[in-house]
Amino acid sequence: MLYLHETLTIVPWTEDEFWHVMGTDYVPQAEKKGLRLVGLFKVGIRYSENIAIWEVDDWAALDRIRDFHDKDPWMKTWNLESLRYRTDWVGRVLEPASFSPTLAKINKGDYKSTFYLHCLARVTPGKVSEYMNAIKKELVPMAKSWGMQLAGCYQTAAGEADSDEVFSIWTAGDMIAGWHAIRDAARKDPALKRWEAKAGAWRQDVAYKFLLGLVAFSPLRMKDEFLQAVQLMKKG
Repeated sequence: MLYLHETLTIVPWTEDEFWHVMGTDYVPQAEKKGLRLVGLFKVGIRYSENIAIWEVDDWAALDRIRDFHDKDPWMKTWNLESLRYRTDWVGRVLEPASFSPTLAKINKGDYKSTFYLHCLARVTPGKVSEYMNAIKKELVPMAKSWGMQLAGCYQTAAGEADSDEVFSIWTAGDMIAGWHAIRDAARKDPALKRWEAKAGAWRQDVAYKFLLGLVAFSPLRMKDEFLQAVQLMKKG
């Protein structure tokens, strides 16, 4: 499997309309070409920013998708239409860790969450495999004890931006109180301090973002009862 990570800058006040046309127009066309949505999120605090994660079978399938993006007449029309909603986008090709959940596993499992934690680590060259192995053996069980679950762990593919980048996405609670409980459990856990000290030997820096799972057709999203409540609030 391969994954695409897109960072999208959305025109203010058009986000709901953008999500709607993504769900009705682009996603069905992309799925016909083998591009499967894993998650589409609003970024907390930076509300004009969205992040999308897509799954694709292999490099040959990715080549077909790139041909679709570059040459298909429907795609050219979509690009013109989508300029009404997005002003910029940055894409990366990602290779998954062996323990990263596939979309099939996500669809079968309990990965729905109101909040997700998006972590981008810039790892010292030559240390990526060691760092990702430590995430599997140490951080995943540690985070599970706090109430978090790994939803994805990926390395930027060689030749695509910085190949020493490691992305991970974690469930982070159904409500604000849920995240606070997770954070309090983590702060009280001595293992977290030991992890941070060890991780400093592998990574040069790490950046965190909150992702909001508000998109109804996204596999990674808040639970349906919360999503329905949000939609009712928007309707007034």
